[in-house]
Amino acid sequence: MASFAPVYNPPTSHQSFLTREQKRERKRKRDAGGDGDNDGDVSSDEQSPLPKDEDEDQPRVPHPVNKTDPYYVAGHPREQPLPRGNFPHAAIKEARQTDEVPIEEEIARLNPPLFVSKYTPQDKHGSLKRRHLDNLTAVLHQCMLRGDWKRASRTWGLILRTEVQGRGIDVRQNGRSLVGAELLMRRNQTLEQRQVRPPSSSSADSNLQRSNHDDDAMLPVISDEGFKTARDYYERLILQYPYLQRAPHSAINALAIYPALFNVWMYEVQSRADRARRKIGVVPGSGESDLDRSPGRDDENDAVERKKGFNQIRNQELQQAVPIAQRMDELVLNPPYDNSLELLDQRGNLALWLSEMHRDMSKIYLESLSGTSSDDDGPPMNRYEFRASKRWHEQEAKKERDKATKIFQQLADAKVDVPEDIVAFLQEDFEEVPDKEDSG
Repeated sequence: MASFAPVYNPPTSHQSFLTREQKRERKRKRDAGGDGDNDGDVSSDEQSPLPKDEDEDQPRVPHPVNKTDPYYVAGHPREQPLPRGNFPHAAIKEARQTDEVPIEEEIARLNPPLFVSKYTPQDKHGSLKRRHLDNLTAVLHQCMLRGDWKRASRTWGLILRTEVQGRGIDVRQNGRSLVGAELLMRRNQTLEQRQVRPPSSSSADSNLQRSNHDDDAMLPVISDEGFKTARDYYERLILQYPYLQRAPHSAINALAIYPALFNVWMYEVQSRADRARRKIGVVPGSGESDLDRSPGRDDENDAVERKKGFNQIRNQELQQAVPIAQRMDELVLNPPYDNSLELLDQRGNLALWLSEMHRDMSKIYLESLSGTSSDDDGPPMNRYEFRASKRWHEQEAKKERDKATKIFQQLADAKVDVPEDIVAFLQEDFEEVPDKEDSG
């Protein structure tokens, strides 16, 4: 090894100087010709072809399959164990997945959630809220039974402000919409004393009727403002919850709210007419033939005035009921209201009511023609106008009666029970009252 040793070994200081000079020289050469060398290297690399695999040019031979293999015929892989039961003589029964997540819970876990999960009994806060809601509902019904409508209205306000699991109360559920309309109607109701006095025929009957009269002396009266507020409430519900074909059948929408609206409307007209009849001393529900036998009215002048007032009230009642029929006729022209059994039943009863009022007005004009009418303060009308009005009311009465017959026949075909008194009334022949001039 000594023969290969260098002859001259420079000192350490000279070695460091020479090393630095050599590095500087290599750096200058690299800066001067480095770009060309790199391009040459890249081009040489690009031109050099890649080695090819020798097996790529050779065609691949598919693995032979034994089509008579039982696993191949059954379509069952060999790495899985054979199923139990009657396989392969029967189909494989799929195992029930007990840990399957419901679709409602799955979409409720999304961020943001697309569905709010239902109430679970494990939620303590929700259960306390529901218990509080049940207590408020019990207080509400107790106040309504006692007639304390102001306190019931305050309880209803607390129920509407109650939230269970962040969701408000739906007024369509559990008949709450009907409760809200009843509170709006009756929260400002007053008590009115009955104006009809018992007759003074005999002492025993008089005392009995006076005792019954004292029991029913105070009658609850719903104001016109209360009726209007309730109807506006139903109108807003109809706009807020319209009928949608894709909505579930259990949801309450305009199809179920319209009958309640028409019930309140007809009740308003009848209640207003009954109050007016009580003011003139006529028992509500009595006909024109019972005016002369009204209790406590023996004076002939009072009977004439009472009959005149009765005719005016009947005419006003007819004018207020006609818009209800027009609204219902416009509604039942379009589906699904044309097949609503509840709306058809209401329209049939309304037709009978209108027919009866038109008949009464026809009799009033007949009395005017015969000269026995007491309507002397009205506008002057000649006999032709009276006769034309009488015939028009008779035609309208027959028209409404025919419409009622058609509607109740449609309900009977739909297996709906029609009251026997309505069937008997419709089976009677409609007889027009002839004029004296026509009969002569």
